[in-house]
Amino acid sequence: MSTSRAVPITANEATWLLSREIRHLQQRLERLEHGMEHIYSGNADSRLGSVAITAFQELDMLAQSTDALAGYVERLARLLDKEAALDLRDALDVIPLRDLRQRLGGAQGDGLEPNAPELF
Repeated sequence: MSTSRAVPITANEATWLLSREIRHLQQRLERLEHGMEHIYSGNADSRLGSVAITAFQELDMLAQSTDALAGYVERLARLLDKEAALDLRDALDVIPLRDLRQRLGGAQGDGLEPNAPELF
């Protein structure tokens, strides 16, 4: 399960890549929340029960938390060495999603597309 990138990347670059992935998760959570709202608003007979309201609150909390984590990682990246290289192979090997593993490893390629499945 190793990444296709053989050259180590800096801690600064690794944290920026992580931040970008967290931002993608936040955007996906927001799309999911808006999609769920659309489903419920499209049916005049549907009223949100307590379970649905709690689920929407959880989605919103997850979106806000991922946004906050991305901001934290971005600020952390500014503090890290921009020159020292890291060998991330062991860390990346535990990530089962191939596309995510490659992006976090710094592989250049297509960005994350809306509704695109992550490959194992």
